Order: sequence, then C-alpha cells, then structure tokens
Amino acid sequence: MDFFISYDGVPFALRCLAFNLGLTQLNLTLEGMDWAYVFCVVPIISFQNLQKGKLYAYSKDNSTVVFIFESVEQAARELTPNRCAHLSDIEISQKKNIRHIRRVINKGVLTTTEKGQFYLYQNLNSSTCLALEVWGKILPSSLGIRNISKEERDMIKLPSFQHSVTIGLLLSDGWFGCSQRKNVNLFFKQSLDHSAYVWFVFSILSHYCSSYPNLVSGIRSSKRYYALEFFTRALPCFTEIYSLFYVDKVKIVPHNIYELLTPPALAHFIMGDGAAKSYGLTLCTDSFSLVDIVRIMNVLVIRYDLKCSLHLKRKNQYRIYIFQHSMPLLRTIVTPYFYSSMLYKLGL
Repeated sequence: MDFFISYDGVPFALRCLAFNLGLTQLNLTLEGMDWAYVFCVVPIISFQNLQKGKLYAYSKDNSTVVFIFESVEQAARELTPNRCAHLSDIEISQKKNIRHIRRVINKGVLTTTEKGQFYLYQNLNSSTCLALEVWGKILPSSLGIRNISKEERDMIKLPSFQHSVTIGLLLSDGWFGCSQRKNVNLFFKQSLDHSAYVWFVFSILSHYCSSYPNLVSGIRSSKRYYALEFFTRALPCFTEIYSLFYVDKVKIVPHNIYELLTPPALAHFIMGDGAAKSYGLTLCTDSFSLVDIVRIMNVLVIRYDLKCSLHLKRKNQYRIYIFQHSMPLLRTIVTPYFYSSMLYKLGL
C-alpha cells in the first residue's frame, strides 16, 4: 500500500525521513528550539480504482468514504454551502474555494471545509496509453480560470507550433500590451469580416487565455467599425518574445528572424497582412522600418527561395511584393497552415 505523511508545516526533509524509516509516528525536538514536530503516516487511496469522473471525499483517517460527488462544482456546493448558495456553476468555477479543491485532489492533503476535514480523490479519466505524443498537440483550455499562481505562470511554455503562430501574428496585426505588471499580454484583433479567422487563431492559443474573444468598436476615417479581439494572460513565455520584438515599446523585426519565420509563422503573417494581387502577393509591412523590412525579405529570398522586390507605398512606408512566378512555391509552403476563409489571399 502507498503512504503519504499527514503534516502541518513539516519540512519536506523530515517528511521523507519518517517515510524512509517506516515510522508511523515521529516526535522530534531540535536542540535550541522550543517546538517539536509530531506527525503520522497514513495510507494513500489508489484513486485509479475509483469510478471515473466522480469525486470522493474520505474521512480524516483516510479509510472511509464520506461523500461521492458527480463533479467538482457539486463538491463545492455540498462542502462549502454558505459560499456557494447563490452562485451558478460558472460563478462557482471562478471562485477561490473551487480552485483550491482542484489543487488538492489526489494530493493527499487534508482539506478543511464547512462540513469538516476530508481527503479528496478523483479518477480523472486519464489515458493509460503510453504512445508518444507531440508536445503541444493537445493543450487544454484554461477559460474561466481567472487567476493562476506565479509558479503556474512560470511553468507555462509555448510549444514550437504555438510559438510560430505568435511570431506570425506579431509580424501582422498582433501586439503585446504592457502594464504595471512584470509580464505582457498578447492581443489580436481583426475586422468582423475575418471573425472566423480570429476564432481559428483563438482555438490555437486558448490554452493561454482566460476569456473568449469579444466585440470591440472604434472610429476610423470618421466611420465606426467593429472588430473581434482576444488577449492572452500575462505570461513569462510571452515576455520572452516581447524582449525580441520591442525596443523602447516600439515593435521591430528581431535579428534572428531567419530562425523565427517558420512556415506556420509565414502563413499567419500572410493571413494577417497579405494582399493577393493578379500579379503576385503584397505584404503590408508599412509599420516597420526599411531595415526591418529588408530583414524579412532576406528570409523570403534566402530561406524560401521566393522572388521578391520592395515597393514604396508612401513616404517612409515600404511593402514587400512576391512575384507571380513564386506563388506556386509559396502556396506549397504555407497552405497546410492556412484557414480556409483566408485562402483567397493566396489567390485560391
């Protein structure tokens, strides 16, 4: 049988000592200290044998099932009725008490509730499949969970595909929002005509978001416009990219753009700022400096073997033109990453 050590503020090293010695009780007084540690070893429940999906609340001695719940929300209602009496399931999911319940499930932590103290276990329908899976292919959504700890933020990373999508968005219509906080949020906005593309991008990055896209409006050329926008959490993984793309809060093209402009990144760059022409394709790089635009052109020419030229749109604003005879090659490179409603930008 597995065991864990029930404790209250006991250092990890002491818990390991008791476990390794096989002690059921350890009384320890350190020289020069006026306190002692007293704790005991109690059995862990094999939660893999529990009915899948249901949440079990065990007694303080970890031997008796006191409650069985259909969901974590139901457990919150039953174990903390005063806090949850007037809340919907969605509102409950946003409260600290349910986040605490989720964090202690299967951790062997004696949890205090309004109904008493319990150990919580749940068979989470985890797959027993041992097949290798590409990292980042399956990322669960974190929508509705408003606050996460600093430790959790520091552990969140961008897999290569999500990283490439972020790069493509930054080269087009994406931007980082700065605040008083240490980290930055990624923002992305498109007109309602391209709302399906916004949802497509959101589905890729929803793991890093706490809310759904929302409708926004503004005034442009004396006319009101409407758009769909979403933003991510403020995370260190985005701050790392911010340090590459921003100098004094101005967006630039980083020196290592050759490595960053992967096929998925190029696809989202084109979906955001590409414009199909009868004679080829134009990349609307108006917001970048001439030096930055030349960096992008170098990648297109050297890495992807595309024939390009530089066009002056207006004073100090340049755009990249990809020649018509390079379009078949370009389509081969980026089409696998395109959203169907945006294929017209490739002339398809």
